[in-house]
Order: sequence, then structure tokens, then C-alpha cells
Amino acid sequence: MNVSEEELIEYVKPILKAQGFKKKAKRWTKITEHFTYMFFIQGSCYSKEGYYVRPGIIVNDIEPDPFMYYGHFMIDIPVTTKEEILSKAEEYFSQWSSIDYLKKTVSAFVEWEKRNPLEKRRAGEVDYEADPVPAYALFHLSESAKEQILKL
Repeated sequence: MNVSEEELIEYVKPILKAQGFKKKAKRWTKITEHFTYMFFIQGSCYSKEGYYVRPGIIVNDIEPDPFMYYGHFMIDIPVTTKEEILSKAEEYFSQWSSIDYLKKTVSAFVEWEKRNPLEKRRAGEVDYEADPVPAYALFHLSESAKEQILKL
């Protein structure tokens, strides 16, 4: 059975606090030398019981993007159990907070975009199985941010 929003908040509160996160409403933030980690629990506009879990990361060493409310990178974590949600968030934070991983993934994404420009994607001419997207989290990343990450 899926965990309720209230149960998840009560579960993650002490754990994220012990990890150095600061809480404001339903958003936890932790600032380190190179990254800012964010953990959001956002209510759904479609249902009082529904909600979204969205961890995000800001790369502190690059210019902020005015449209990055959730960070330079973010994902949606499906609502399942409280343990699984927190585990997926921690896994995401670990993976995306490696400069080497970021550079490698952004480089692969830039090459993928050259092969599959927006016009081709909109026309339905991309075979996503034969040429998979390196990381869906990069679709909303600005060109400037991509360039800056590659220079880190």
C-alpha cells in the first residue's frame, strides 16, 4: 500500500535532519561545497490525497537558471513505501552528485541531441529504443548550464 503524504513527511523529517537538511514547509535543502540537494513533497492539484516526490540537485559551481525551481536536475519518484521513496532519493543524490558522472552524461546527452534535434523528436522520427536518451533529467537543462558543466 502506498504511504500517505503525512506518513512520509513524519518518516523523512528526522532522517533528513540527521543528514544535514533544513526544512521549510514540505521542502528540505542541504547545501554542500559543490551541490545543493533538495527533497520536495508537493501536493497534487488533482486530488487531496495525491502528491509528488521530487528530489532535485543544483550544481553550485555553475550559473543558476531562473527556471530551476526543482534544481538543475530533478526526477519524480513514484509514491510507494516510505523506505523505497527515501532509498530512491538517496540513490539519485549519490549518482547525480559526481562531477565525472555529470560531465559524462551531459556530453552523451549533447551528442544525442545533435542526432535527434527537437524538430525530429516532435515529428516522431526518433527511435528511442535504438537510440535511448542518456538521461531524461537533462531535457529541461539550459544550453548554458550544459556548457558550464562540461567545463567543470
